[in-house]
Formats: sequence, C-alpha cells, structure tokens
Amino acid sequence: MGRVGDSILGRHVTRRRFIQGSAVTVGAAALTLANTQCDPALLRRVHQVTNGPDANHHVAWVWQFASDGGLDHIASRIQGTGIGVAVKSHDGLDWMAKYDNHPDHITGPERLRNVGLYFEDRGIPFHAWCVVKGADPIREAEMAAACINAGARSLILDLEGGSGFWHGSVADALLYGQRLRDLVGPARIDISIDPRPWRINLVPMNEFVSFTDGIWPQLYWDTFNSSGNYVGYTNAGFPVPEQGITPEFLLETNWTITSPYNRWIVPVGQGSAADPGTWPRFAHRAWSLTTPRVSIWRLGVTRDEVLRYLAANPPGPEPAAPPATPTPTSAASTKTARPTRTPTPKPTRTPRPTRTPSPSPTLTVTPSLAPPP
Repeated sequence: MGRVGDSILGRHVTRRRFIQGSAVTVGAAALTLANTQCDPALLRRVHQVTNGPDANHHVAWVWQFASDGGLDHIASRIQGTGIGVAVKSHDGLDWMAKYDNHPDHITGPERLRNVGLYFEDRGIPFHAWCVVKGADPIREAEMAAACINAGARSLILDLEGGSGFWHGSVADALLYGQRLRDLVGPARIDISIDPRPWRINLVPMNEFVSFTDGIWPQLYWDTFNSSGNYVGYTNAGFPVPEQGITPEFLLETNWTITSPYNRWIVPVGQGSAADPGTWPRFAHRAWSLTTPRVSIWRLGVTRDEVLRYLAANPPGPEPAAPPATPTPTSAASTKTARPTRTPTPKPTRTPRPTRTPSPSPTLTVTPSLAPPP
C-alpha cells in the first residue's frame, strides 16, 4: 500500500479523496465477499469507514486521573490540538474508581458518558480502554459493551499476558468476542498488545483478532532498550541495530509481525521518552509504513513539545521530517505502574525469552484494504 497522497493509477489524490475512493473500493469488495464467505471483519470496516465517527486524529492515553490530571487539566493541554483521548474505564470486572482516588474517576457507564460528553463538547474525540482478563468473559463483555453504549467512539482492549492481565482460555476469548459483538454490532473494537514476538504467544491473538478491528502495538523505545530485549529480538529473527532499540526498529519489526493480520494499526509511542526529538522520527517512520495515526502512552508523562508536534502534524499528510542525523536513544529505565493499572510492559529481565516466538500469525490474510483513516 502506498502513502496517502501518492499517485494512484497516475492521478494525484488528496487524503480525503483517497479515503472516499477507498470506501467505495472496500464496499465493492464487501459486496463480493457477502455473496461468498461474508467476511464479518470486512463488513465492519465498510460500516466504520462510511458511517462511523471520524477517526482521523492522534490519541493520548489517560490511565488514572490521579496520575494524568483531572478533566480540566487534560482539556487545558489538548483542547484545540486535534488530539483525542482514550480514558481507562475498567480493569477486568472493576470500574476504575477502585484504583483511582481522583474525584473525576470512572464509577460506571453513566460517569463514563458524562466524561465523554465533557471532552466531546470541547472538540476532543473520546475513546475508552480497559484491561481484559477472561475471568468472567460474559460479564467483562457486557462491561465493554456498556462503554460503547455510553458514547465512546471506540473501545481498546488491553490484551497482554502475565500477572494481572489475560489469564483466560481460547474458548473464553471466543465467548467474550461473541457476546461483545452481539451487544455492539459493527462498532469499532481494537486491541492493544505487547508486540514483542515472545510476548504475543502469551495471549489468544488469533481469536481476538477475529472479532476486533485494529491493533495498537505498544512500542516503548526507552523501556525496551535493554540487553534482555536485544537477545529476545535477535533470537526471534530481528537483530537489533548498533543504535539499540530505536523507534524505527520497533515500528519496522512490528509491521512485519502485525501487518499480516490485516487490521488497522495505531502505534503507541513512549510519551516519557528521554529525548522528545525521537517523536518526529517515530511519527515519520509510522507514516511511511502507512500507519499515519499514532498514540501516546501516556498523557501525564508527555512533554508539551511532543503534543505540539503531533498537533502540527495530524494523520494524513507527510509529517515534518526528523533531523538528518538520528538522536541516539537513551537507555533510561521508565518507571511503570503495577501491571493491572497500565499497558506499559516491563523490560525483560531474563537473558533469554521465555517463549518461542511464532514466525508469523496464523490468521488467514484477507484482501488488501485501504490504510486506516
């Protein structure tokens, strides 16, 4: 797939014209498939492109209001920038009020609806996210559906393995997905993953991909820049360059791993990066890989210059190029919260990965579709 704005069949097109044309192309493909295999993912994509809320914006993640700031503080930082927010609604079977002592915390669907209206009324696109565990798939699916029904433009499921994260079975994943789709229909549901090859094996990736629409890979170049991760990536067939684990290396590796799933990809970058100059590199390489929409983990630790850069470089056109000479990535260790409260993966501490990575996903790849809006 070429970059947005490239020549298509010899004609130069704008992003708007590209998306409009893509919707027609995808729609025609969907009609063809509807008469054969009736691919649910493709039909959902047609619906989302033609009828869903605008998704053409970067997103900043909000974990706890106590850590990232209350509603007024968040709005003061991003109102007018075009950047949206993804607010954590719940963790497993618990609404975030259990973990967040800020007065603005999420106590349930009605509170989430009010928070969403607060942001949307100020021109800030509102999304929700949660940690999915599989302890009670039906109840978890019903809580997730409540977030969509409360007005979130989309819901992102934090799908990771390990203590405090997903511990259900493959059957639990399918049960969760079936119940969720029964309740929300073609609404946009995505997953956020730790995309390191040996970590993907810890979750039922194919089953979750089957009922979701996008993948938000967590790409933290400072946090991942450790000797253990060097060994893990090298053993998985991705030798780490001399510069270490850079934004470009993570994006390129992730593209190889996740693009065969044929889902929208929204890279998640490190807001606490020691060098904010790595963000233009991250955004530019993401754009060149046809993933122009990016997100920030997380708002409370992100410098204003990063927000200004993303505000000046929305998804679509080529973003401002990074410096000609890349700035070396610091190996600083980023302090993260407890696993159940944050999607930030901890650095690998063992000299070798604990799981043998799969060379490629086993999901059958559907026909090539348009890049994400």
